[in-house]
Amino acid sequence: MRRGGAAGRREGVRMKLGSKKQLVWFGVMGLLLCATAYTILSQQSPRELAAAMARADVRMLLLALPVMALFIACEAGATRLVLGALGCAQPFRRCYFYSCTGFFFSNVTPSATGGQPAQVYYMNRDGVPVVSGTIDMMLVSIGYHTAVVCYALAALYFGRDLLEQLGGQVGVLVGVGLAIFVVLNVAMILLLFLPGPARRLGRFGIALACRLVKRLDRAALEEKLEGVLAQYRQGARVIARNPLVLVGVVALSGAQLGCSYLVPYLVYRAFGLSGMSLLQVAALQVLCTVAVGFLPLPGSAGAAEGVFLRTFLAVFGTGLVAPAMILSRTMSCYLVLLVTGGVTLVGHLRRNMAGRNMKTSCNPLRGVVS
Repeated sequence: MRRGGAAGRREGVRMKLGSKKQLVWFGVMGLLLCATAYTILSQQSPRELAAAMARADVRMLLLALPVMALFIACEAGATRLVLGALGCAQPFRRCYFYSCTGFFFSNVTPSATGGQPAQVYYMNRDGVPVVSGTIDMMLVSIGYHTAVVCYALAALYFGRDLLEQLGGQVGVLVGVGLAIFVVLNVAMILLLFLPGPARRLGRFGIALACRLVKRLDRAALEEKLEGVLAQYRQGARVIARNPLVLVGVVALSGAQLGCSYLVPYLVYRAFGLSGMSLLQVAALQVLCTVAVGFLPLPGSAGAAEGVFLRTFLAVFGTGLVAPAMILSRTMSCYLVLLVTGGVTLVGHLRRNMAGRNMKTSCNPLRGVVS
């Protein structure tokens, strides 16, 4: 009984610490949003903002709705592709639901930590084993990070003349963000295709971290490393049997990101502006995304708005950059968050009412998923 009580107290402490951490992150996000609102309102009154947004062509703005629906659909297609390769094929509508769930929880949790666990949870409720759902999320993550790095390098190469618009602080964020994305992508590819070197590098990193931080448990960290390596080993088996799966996932991730990069250009055209091409505006949005993508904030809230205001100032001008930011973030994030939240709620309630009836048969491929 004492052991159970001690375990319960430890679990309670962990839950309290987790809640406090969430509150801290939401507090930081709130401060950043307040600072952004203060910056905007110090330059334009609410009436001026409303008048500027009223000038936008609603027809162009409405085009962002199918674009963002396609954004969700691309990830759903990648998920369906991987689950099919794993022998756990799901209907496209369910994969679309998983993607909606991932978008919603990624944007309301720090560092997007809630998105993938929520997706795996609902996959499991539909009959997909947790290990298969985890492999799916791993391969989709590799595809996403690969696409981000490719877009960022292309934007830096072809948009060299646009770099001056970023300013020093945003330029630093872009550099740090790109470095983090590259390191993460290289690490995932090493884990997938070169597990031996990845294990040695991982153990070296753990040993170094334990020297610097004495309270770290080296054995526990090495055990976690082996668990990660086991998951990536299973992912490598999927690719070995279906080499085109990863190619398809990267292509779909590229299309998905392309949809999100298109929204600022639609806003640009909605204001009747011209002079900059789709590729130029999209390149700036790519760099904005890289600049804030690594920040541990729910949906990059606050930071994304601030970076947009600075990066797109030369594109929209002083009078339109704030209204453009509001419309762009509304169409690409806030409105989508509202819709995906509703889809998640409806899907959750349907699964609760249906119970086991919604589960489909799943036959994980022997030798791939163990």
